[in-house]
Amino acid sequence: MTLEMFYQKLLNPPKPWVVSKVELSEDGSRVDVWLTHEQYTFLCSVCQEPAPTYDHMPERIFQHLDTCESKTFLHVRLPRVNCPKHGVKQGVFPLAGPYLDVTYKMEAKCIQVMEACDRSAASDITGVSWERQGSIMKRAVDRGLERRGDAIPRILGMDEKQVFSRHRYFTIITDPLNHSVYDVITDGRAMKDITHWFEEHKDKLIDVEKAAMDMSASYGSLAVMYMPNAEICYDHYHVIATMNKAVDEVRKSAQAKIVNEEDRRMFFRSRMTFLYGEENLPDHLRFKFEKAKSISAPTARAWEIKELLRGLWRVTPEEAELVAYFKKWFWRATHSRLEPIRKAAKTLKRHWAGILAAIMNGISNSATEGLNSKIEVIKRSACGYRNKDNFRTAILFHCGKLDLMPEMGR
Repeated sequence: MTLEMFYQKLLNPPKPWVVSKVELSEDGSRVDVWLTHEQYTFLCSVCQEPAPTYDHMPERIFQHLDTCESKTFLHVRLPRVNCPKHGVKQGVFPLAGPYLDVTYKMEAKCIQVMEACDRSAASDITGVSWERQGSIMKRAVDRGLERRGDAIPRILGMDEKQVFSRHRYFTIITDPLNHSVYDVITDGRAMKDITHWFEEHKDKLIDVEKAAMDMSASYGSLAVMYMPNAEICYDHYHVIATMNKAVDEVRKSAQAKIVNEEDRRMFFRSRMTFLYGEENLPDHLRFKFEKAKSISAPTARAWEIKELLRGLWRVTPEEAELVAYFKKWFWRATHSRLEPIRKAAKTLKRHWAGILAAIMNGISNSATEGLNSKIEVIKRSACGYRNKDNFRTAILFHCGKLDLMPEMGR
């Protein structure tokens, strides 16, 4: 069997393409395969309709899957067709797309490797350059978004994510049921920065049934404006985060009043223990935590009020019981003589309808927060991004759960 016959069977190029020549480098590290075709009517790359051959383009080289660890390249002179509708256009080449210099199968392998590791490692494994990996990623995301269409999930999550220094943010739109990122707004988190996205999707946003978010005024206002049929839900994470912030403010104020230097030092070192839930406090920190509580009674009282609020999610999910529990908690918080706790309690009361809706419907933004952690890993693995569009592409590639593979790469 000749090399040409071997590669004809190995590549199995679709009709009318045949292997005409094969060359192996002296050291065996590279294989070059030339493909030619018989007389044939090719398809127009625009309308996919058959058209007569007009001429041929200069030879192009496509990187293919390795052969026995030898890099393999296909040499092809692609035909151009004279399409009755679109004029002279490149004919369809079934092994590769019109804009990349890798075959569909190599593109599919690059996508699989990039899903498992970062682009630098993917480049080392596949032998495809870092820049081309970026082009493959962008094409894959564009393909996935086109296949997904513009349908909006019936439950939508919204959250901010700091992605660059100096408090520059993205707004992450998520599909909590699918645990995926639906879209990324790269312009910021302020209402004026993100309104354009809601304006573009307003026809579909009418169908959203529930919207999970933090208690940001801009997100709430946009939800009311563009999702009139959606029930706004403020989840457990952001509610408790509001109380943790208030507890920390009480702790800072108390710490400034401690006279004994040793107690002040110990109290400062125990500051993170007040952010724990009672059942989550590690045993090795419990003595330190109890000592810190004895040093500052106001901080201990603030922590206990926060823990009482957490009990709201352990109440039977019936509206009357939840309302009664919150009223009792609100009275105690507002009569605590702790100003940060009073302010936090009043904030939660203003958003009570959304908190109640989240509990009653079992809606949580935990999927969104988990995706934020994954996005942070993506950013760190790339040692940061300078281009926000490239970062958006990487987020959708890794977190969008899109159908990324090329047709011929399946």
